[in-house]
Amino acid sequence: MSATQLRVVLTPEDFSRYPFVPEALSSLRELELTLEDIASTPLGNLILEKARERLLKAVEGEKLPSPEEDYMLEVAVFYTTLLILAGVGDDRLTEKFSTLYAKAVYEFLLKDLEKGSRDKLLYLAVKVLGWDVRPVDPNVLIHFKYFVSAQPEFTGEWKLTNRVLEKGYVRVSWRELARLLETGVKKYVISLVQRAEVSGNIPEGVYRVVEEVSRAWSARQQDIRSVARDISSRRGEEALPPCIRELLHQQLSGKNLPHSARFALASFLLNIGFSVEETLEVFRHSPDFREDIARYQVEHIAGLRGSRVKYLPYKCDNMRSYGLCRWSCEGVKHPLQYFYRALRGRRVKVKELW
Repeated sequence: MSATQLRVVLTPEDFSRYPFVPEALSSLRELELTLEDIASTPLGNLILEKARERLLKAVEGEKLPSPEEDYMLEVAVFYTTLLILAGVGDDRLTEKFSTLYAKAVYEFLLKDLEKGSRDKLLYLAVKVLGWDVRPVDPNVLIHFKYFVSAQPEFTGEWKLTNRVLEKGYVRVSWRELARLLETGVKKYVISLVQRAEVSGNIPEGVYRVVEEVSRAWSARQQDIRSVARDISSRRGEEALPPCIRELLHQQLSGKNLPHSARFALASFLLNIGFSVEETLEVFRHSPDFREDIARYQVEHIAGLRGSRVKYLPYKCDNMRSYGLCRWSCEGVKHPLQYFYRALRGRRVKVKELW
């Protein structure tokens, strides 16, 4: 389906929920707001304060506030938030905000589906993200290259080898399309931040918010570095296999890891002696961290819930199959095997495969 074939009527509520769409940006231009206006007018100060609030929520990994009912205000707040992110200039914070924002979009898309409204999903996929998507009742066909670019996992039902290709297209449900759109929107928001222009002199009011967000984020990163130092001092980071070391660094830097990566990391830490609380502290830095869900999952892996069986990490072959490992460790078939060899002072020869 091409963008010219797609006809969708967007409402003010849609602009509030999806302020990144081209039509919403056009409505923002009607306000003719400049950075100077944002820093010096009552309306601008309101927009700036709401953008500040959202970014400080993102720094702490908290759920973002609901969109403004006034769609023009919401669009202005959204793009001001992107400008502040561009001013801060930290890719990890941009990813964290974009992850939280995309999750909120996913919830709105599910609500649209509950109402029987599928055209919004097609609109975002085709016109905003430029995907090749074709509705085929009762499902949707998406070209495999867009499926691969947005698949949230490389395991189970999301693994391309577990899907049937129909002349280059993957058949997905509408709910699966919404989940793919979550990843697509996240990447799109990141690209908007990267393209945002903050040139010349930044007005003092805007600069103060940029500085405040930067300080809050730096303090958060200091907490992360403290956790990393603690892990290194107590366990010896050199004893960690390269795949686990990479996942740990990604996790502590705020990257949004897929479920398979989180399971691999959590099960490894629990099996080398980390407590549930210590493991939770590592995952507290996830962009979408929720203590209740994370605690349940970690306790389940630790054998404290459900079947009461403590889970082991994936074997090395499984780690590579899930796209979580790009190394070959001589004589090692399991991450825990590497760890215990290293603790005994036995050096393991490691080769990077790609």
